[in-house]
Amino acid sequence: MLTKKLMLRSFAMPRWSTLVPIVSYLVFISVILNVTFPLKKQIATPPAARDSNKSEPANEPKAILSGNSIDVHNVLQAAFKIADKNQDHLLTIQELGHFIHKKIMEHINRAIEENPIQFSYIDKSPRDGLISWEEYHSYFLREHGMNENYILEHNESKHVNLNRKAKEEIMRDKALWSEAARTDPFSLTLDEFLAFRHPESSAVNLLSLVDDLLRQFDMDGDDQLTIDEFSDLTVDDEDERYKKSIISKTVEERRTEFLKLIDKNKDGKADRGELLTYVDPKNPRYALQEAATLFALGDTNKDRKLSFDEMMQNANIFMASKMIDTATSFHDEF
Repeated sequence: MLTKKLMLRSFAMPRWSTLVPIVSYLVFISVILNVTFPLKKQIATPPAARDSNKSEPANEPKAILSGNSIDVHNVLQAAFKIADKNQDHLLTIQELGHFIHKKIMEHINRAIEENPIQFSYIDKSPRDGLISWEEYHSYFLREHGMNENYILEHNESKHVNLNRKAKEEIMRDKALWSEAARTDPFSLTLDEFLAFRHPESSAVNLLSLVDDLLRQFDMDGDDQLTIDEFSDLTVDDEDERYKKSIISKTVEERRTEFLKLIDKNKDGKADRGELLTYVDPKNPRYALQEAATLFALGDTNKDRKLSFDEMMQNANIFMASKMIDTATSFHDEF
């Protein structure tokens, strides 16, 4: 019994007066170590960047890849089934045009709705109601999986770790930036940012298209187009922008197009308002033009119907069209 008591006494806790100096000393040592050897600051990075950092150093992020693989068959099949309103397993130009028009409206409405939200997210350094190129470029790199260390330290003239596709996107963005930045070449306002990111949704860009049409066809300079002016095929056709706004190619087709699609008040002339409606992508004729183009390329048996097999034979064309990739198709066009 005595031996057991001695053993318990040897394991007894020390007195409080003994613990206080020991604990104080340990805390003091801990503070000194943290001050002398601080932990590295944790930098928040987007999910894509976090994934890319798992196996590589923070300042050497993984190079941007060209995108995820897509199941083309399933994507086209899903779109085909929705577009095929009467479920006869064939598409008419009208069915395809209706489906594309719906996709266009969804894209434009979403672009306008999200523009102020995206603008506010990018406008950070400083938050002054303007987006500088540096702010946008940092956002671009972050969206492509680059971490904060890379964004802060990268050399924009070299763009190390970016693949060719990403570099081409940057060059395209610089060109679009120079066109959209009308107030200040170094920054964008909210409206200019919409024109930069979604030129097809910008009233300024649409008015520019109207100016192009008038410049090409308005022979008497009265700021209106007559049916004869619009039907003149001798006009220089070098301007790609206005050519994409016109469906018809022959004199007779252009006269019909003018009467049915442009001259809404039937006064024999098209003013700026009528021309603005005509070039607006929200106009159903815009989707019909896209559908007609796809039919010309995809209707191999010329029966004025489009089967799913015909679509799959031209899968690359349909995948790049407004039927599937509405945003990219618009941005390549504008």
